[in-house]
Amino acid sequence: MKNLKWCIYTYRHRRAFEYCVHKYIREPELKEEMLRRAAVHDMDKMIMYLFMDQKSAQEMHVKTQPHHLENDLPRAYEDYIETVIDYECAPYTKPDKPLNAYDFTHLLMDWKALDEETGNKLISIMEEIGIANSTTYFDDEEGQKYINNLEEVTEEMIYEEILTYINEHPDNALNMILEHVRDNK
Repeated sequence: MKNLKWCIYTYRHRRAFEYCVHKYIREPELKEEMLRRAAVHDMDKMIMYLFMDQKSAQEMHVKTQPHHLENDLPRAYEDYIETVIDYECAPYTKPDKPLNAYDFTHLLMDWKALDEETGNKLISIMEEIGIANSTTYFDDEEGQKYINNLEEVTEEMIYEEILTYINEHPDNALNMILEHVRDNK
């Protein structure tokens, strides 16, 4: 499998994302929406990893997903929540990204990589869901146990997740693949 390492990395990240949605989102309708988003979070990247190099897949993902603030796409409140959860869950499975959402947002603001208005919007969301602090994954024993007990990710698991996504979201997945084919003719 092309990019197996990155598929495993993303597969585990998706499990951490879903865990954090369950842990932090309390309002029932919002939780339902965020669990729906958790089911598709980063799946475009998983598919692109099958036929693109990691860097190109990541760049295309960032350009086309509203939970990534590096693009100029319109955003709904739920997109910002997805951003916050994405930041918060990163340390659970990504040793290269050890900061939680609160600390990472402040770092981005210090670096001027995130404007003050957007940073404050993210911090406000963190306050709403109770994560506007510097605690880390290492303070979450339940989360550590959950992540440590995840089974070893296999190619079959990755293919099954991708096929489930394609079957449940055929227009989205097919359009992404067709766009890639058109762009590379």
